[in-house]
Amino acid sequence: MNFIQKALIPTVLICSIVSTACKQEVKEEEKNNKKEVTMKQDMEKQNKLLRHVVLFKFKDDAPAEEVEKLNQSFNALPKSIPEIQDFEWGINDSPENFHQDFTHCYMVTFESESDRDSIYTPHPNHQAFVASLQPYLEKVFVIDYWTNPK
Repeated sequence: MNFIQKALIPTVLICSIVSTACKQEVKEEEKNNKKEVTMKQDMEKQNKLLRHVVLFKFKDDAPAEEVEKLNQSFNALPKSIPEIQDFEWGINDSPENFHQDFTHCYMVTFESESDRDSIYTPHPNHQAFVASLQPYLEKVFVIDYWTNPK
C-alpha cells in the first residue's frame, strides 16, 4: 500500500464517523424541535376553550309552551353531561335585521373536541333533546370554534 492509500483510508473513516455523528445530532435536534412545537401547541390549547354555538329558528306555528319546554330541556343538559364546561343562552335582541328569524342562541363550552364529539353529541339526553326539536324547528345553525385568548 502506498502512502496516499494509507493516509486516505483513515481520513475516509474519520469523515464517515463525523458525518454519522452530525446526522444523528441533526435528527436529535429535529426531534427536540418537534417536541417543542407539540408542547407549545398543547400549552396554547390549554388556554383555549371549544365553543359550540347553536341558533334556532322555530316554525311560525310552534306553540310558545313547546318552545319554552325545549328551551328548558336544552338548559338541563349541563346537569346530566358533566363535560359541558359552561352553558349560556339568550333570545335575539339585536336591532339589526340580520337575524334571519333565528331567535334562540345557545353557547355550550367544552375543553376538547373529544368531549363534544364522543360524549356530548351521542349522549342519550342530547339525542333525546335533538329528537324533541324536530316537530317545532324550522332551521338550526351551528358553528364551533376555539377561543383565542387575548
